[in-house]
Amino acid sequence: MLDRIMEHRLFKPIAVSIIVSFLMFQGVTYLKNIFSANGSIEKGRGQLIKINISSSGVNLDLSEDQLINYRIKSGDTMLKVLLELGADEHDVFTILSSMKKLFAPQSLISGSQITIKFRTKISYDPNNSQAGIERKVIINSMTVFPSFEEQVIVSRSNDGIYESKKVQIKLTRQVSKFHGVIKEGLFVDGVAAGISPTSMMNMINLYGYDVDFQRDIHDGDKFEVLVESFYDEAGKKVKDGNVLFSSLTLQNRAIDIYMFKSEGRSEYFDAKGNSVRKSLLRTPINGARVSSGFGLRRHPILGYSKMHKGTDFAAPTGTPILAAGNGTVVYMAVKGGYGNYVQIKHNSEYATAYGHASRFNKKFHLGSKVKQGDVVAYVGTTGRSTGPHLHFEVLYKGSQINPAKVKATSGIRLAGKELARFQTIKSETDKYRKSAPNKIASPK
Repeated sequence: MLDRIMEHRLFKPIAVSIIVSFLMFQGVTYLKNIFSANGSIEKGRGQLIKINISSSGVNLDLSEDQLINYRIKSGDTMLKVLLELGADEHDVFTILSSMKKLFAPQSLISGSQITIKFRTKISYDPNNSQAGIERKVIINSMTVFPSFEEQVIVSRSNDGIYESKKVQIKLTRQVSKFHGVIKEGLFVDGVAAGISPTSMMNMINLYGYDVDFQRDIHDGDKFEVLVESFYDEAGKKVKDGNVLFSSLTLQNRAIDIYMFKSEGRSEYFDAKGNSVRKSLLRTPINGARVSSGFGLRRHPILGYSKMHKGTDFAAPTGTPILAAGNGTVVYMAVKGGYGNYVQIKHNSEYATAYGHASRFNKKFHLGSKVKQGDVVAYVGTTGRSTGPHLHFEVLYKGSQINPAKVKATSGIRLAGKELARFQTIKSETDKYRKSAPNKIASPK
């Protein structure tokens, strides 16, 4: 029994040392001279270890308040963690039942943190051979963090009842400005300038409708970003917010994008109040390079010149393939030299196609409705292919056309009072851009 307690990963070694020393040396007389019948030893950080010693033989009663911060690992459940701690099974189910009123314990993901305050009671009575050493754990409170903005606390009252409450965590919003010069690539240089990878990808996605990242960006082009960040009470950044403004200066042509709340949603507009969201993405894949454009070429497998009726994007196997626009899946299966092939019909005239995929997204099937940006498949090298890439086609009335020359139509166009309100927000943003210092110096 003692060995099992000593090996428990959540039991503090100092408590074990006290018990072992006490049992080995039978220090009853010595302890009596130091402690009263209900003496106490003050433990570091204000915790108390209470030891009761009876006047007859070696009779030990020890209790200690403890606190652990535990990070959920793969395969963990709240039930498993509490039972491994040594909590009473009835208390564990009562705690979980109380918590379920505000939060589903099974929704905790790997990496989530929980804080548990508990009291450990250990008793030893040598006169009772059946009882031996007994260990009891009482959970006083447990705190889980479902998100960065809230916590759920389960507390034990004096009469042993567990109750749950949800507490909002106060976050502080900050707006930071970053700018730099493109030398290694927009993403790489943006992160080097101090922009988080998440915010950098959000920025890049805003330009996916108008910018061909393989052909339009050159060394020396410039970028500028205003981005929100949120910090907890300890001053630690816990999440990124919206990109409030973004600018790309490509060969002396500036493309400015402003965030504006329209009809209760955050949307992005150019300086004239036209939505940057277009009917079709020019690049339906992130982080890829154009390996072959639209037009006549010598086919790498067939060995003779043949019309290449799409654009090839070289990318590692498994890279997500995005739907270029809203539409309906009209083909999702193997199709000759295309290998695994998806075709999406966007309206009565336009469709897009995606070939050589390694696999399809099981979420979608023939007839499924998809939204722009949904992952429909993953890059592969199926069919007639020499390496992993996406073969992307745009079809107009059933015939392939050059994707680079498709002029996608814009979505929302602000007008009237909404346009006037947007211009006010735009002016305020421009003033902030001029006055705010750069968060981190531009890379040199």
